[in-house]
Amino acid sequence: MTNLPIDDDIWDSKPAAHAAPHHTSSVSKRPSDTEAPTIIRKRKRKRWSKRHRRGITAIIIIVVAVLAIVAGFVWSVAQGSKNLHGSDGQVDVQTNDSGVTYDSGQTVSYNGHTYQYNANMVSLLFIGFDRESVAESGEAPGQADAVVVVALDTSTGAVKIVSIPRDSMVDVDVYDTSGNYVSTTSQQLCLAYSYGNGSDTSCQNVETSVSRILYNIPMSYYYALDKSGIGPLANAVGGVALTALDTIPDTTIVKGDDQILMGNNAYKYVQYRDTTQLDSPLDRQERQIQFIKAFSSQVMETAVGNIGMISELYSTAGAYSVTNISSSELTYMVTTMLQHGITSVDMTSLTGEMTQGSIYAEYHLDEDAVYQTVLDTYYTQLS
Repeated sequence: MTNLPIDDDIWDSKPAAHAAPHHTSSVSKRPSDTEAPTIIRKRKRKRWSKRHRRGITAIIIIVVAVLAIVAGFVWSVAQGSKNLHGSDGQVDVQTNDSGVTYDSGQTVSYNGHTYQYNANMVSLLFIGFDRESVAESGEAPGQADAVVVVALDTSTGAVKIVSIPRDSMVDVDVYDTSGNYVSTTSQQLCLAYSYGNGSDTSCQNVETSVSRILYNIPMSYYYALDKSGIGPLANAVGGVALTALDTIPDTTIVKGDDQILMGNNAYKYVQYRDTTQLDSPLDRQERQIQFIKAFSSQVMETAVGNIGMISELYSTAGAYSVTNISSSELTYMVTTMLQHGITSVDMTSLTGEMTQGSIYAEYHLDEDAVYQTVLDTYYTQLS
């Protein structure tokens, strides 16, 4: 008998049964254990002295390392393009709309326009989960409170970030506590993380559901961060500067005030929601988007003069995360952006309607808007 996860984040738990989404896709098998990612446990952060940072030797090491990273990652992308974009280098973007036509998934005709798939796209799925640390064996995995897709065009360095509401109703693969596949049912996206081991298989299950939402666009990498890592990351960049969208209880954060968020204030700003309001999860998501965009901009601006900070941030986040992307690959992504003069990101959120289900909140995505977002993010309009 399947042990269903308990969603203890206000409205949450396994949602009531719901009709399968319009973009239902075939059930995929559980990822192979041979593809397990690097799980980074808590460890002491390495610190360099100021003299070492400023030394000629350090500069040479950083320059050589960046060159090696770029060369190595370009090679790996070339060698692994089948994994990034499908078994034969193509994607299988699907919809049941009779007004859409395809040419092997590479060219799409939609609403009188023709779009061509951009094979240079690489996607990183970011997951913010609601535990204080990565689950150990036998512990409850937790749920995905924040789900964000970072899409990088390696040919131009342009980045588009797509935020997906945690309560989005989507086909989720259900597994029992032994890891055996049980069924695929329509549930809140956040619950996909619950059907796994709290690390790699949980991330892979969210990947599967997100890919379904985005019409089978593949996710190349994932990065899952527990909620206790938010404060340390904000501290690592000297605080995140923004104008508060809401007043947050038990903090000094007041709506409309300019803030530099650090530590616990940063954590509460992206986590708080009013449990008496149905739309509160969307308000929280708006703050999360604002925080991520501000944080990303600060990182990019600082990295212009110090690319080594990316490795330092990776090390800081490592104490609170699980991922299958290496520090060198992450550095390459940022380096690609900087080489093309990109120091900010374009960010959007999938639109839809929040409703109260029979028991829990349900966010029903606007499928036409989602499909247009996929085209705008991963395709180039030809005509």
